[in-house]
Amino acid sequence: MPMINAQDISRPEITTESIQHAAEFIQKARPQYAPIIDFYARVFMAQEESRKDLNISPITIEQDLLRLKFENAMPLIDPAQFIIDQDQAEKLLKKIIGLALDLAPKLAECAQKLSNYLETNGEALDLKPLFSDILENRSETLVPAAEKIDIPVQELMFFLFLSMAPSLQTCAMQLASYLKDVEDLKKGYCPVCGSRPNAGYLDKEGRRYLLCSMCAHEWPTRRMGCVSCETNDSRLLQYFYNEKEKEYRVYLCDNCHNYLKVVDLRHLNRAFIPRLEQIATLHLDMKAGQRGYKNPVPGPDGL
Repeated sequence: MPMINAQDISRPEITTESIQHAAEFIQKARPQYAPIIDFYARVFMAQEESRKDLNISPITIEQDLLRLKFENAMPLIDPAQFIIDQDQAEKLLKKIIGLALDLAPKLAECAQKLSNYLETNGEALDLKPLFSDILENRSETLVPAAEKIDIPVQELMFFLFLSMAPSLQTCAMQLASYLKDVEDLKKGYCPVCGSRPNAGYLDKEGRRYLLCSMCAHEWPTRRMGCVSCETNDSRLLQYFYNEKEKEYRVYLCDNCHNYLKVVDLRHLNRAFIPRLEQIATLHLDMKAGQRGYKNPVPGPDGL
């Protein structure tokens, strides 16, 4: 099965170098974000390095099942079907813990406890079922593991999700080949895994794309309308932006009271690294929250 980028989106490939350059640009433009951008940029660079060493066989879908999924507008797989390279995920987890100890004071205490636990009880902590719990959205079953380590369950999910993300993204890129010739993908959920988007962007032609909160797949959607409840009533839809930050928009829906952050690439004069833009726009999350709107996917990635 050929491996292609999602939807053949013609954007430069994300590399450790492009992440570094984008991070430096954001840090200069928004000094208040410098420490957190530094941490996440290094995490994302570690993830890209990890992807080079992944050993993941492509997920195959039989033609009859594929036809059924297309006819019923179903995603290609359920998140539980993602394949995780356990060895690479564990190595990456230790790297991310180290980065948190060095660069993220608010995460340092949890990172130290997790590091200590792995050093003394590494064989007792089976990561495979924990990854499965995250993929199947069973946060309650992660509680016993979090209690053993003595950290909040959300923090455990945060570290685990970041360590498994390269495997998810690789699976999604492989599966995207099944979508290459499919015309109508303009849904509010990921055509690969069915998860909700946590952000979007407008390309150079003004077309709107969504970004999956789980596997980072990108797909085209309607230019207008709420991606959460699919209402097209213009009286219920609005957006806001700052004249000093024309590259960012926040779409608001008064029907479901959800919001979506969108990056307008027509006003972006640097490399577009979606995950970094999520961090660089945390102030927009705050503004949307103050107006009474919520993020429909406050997921384990912490972004």
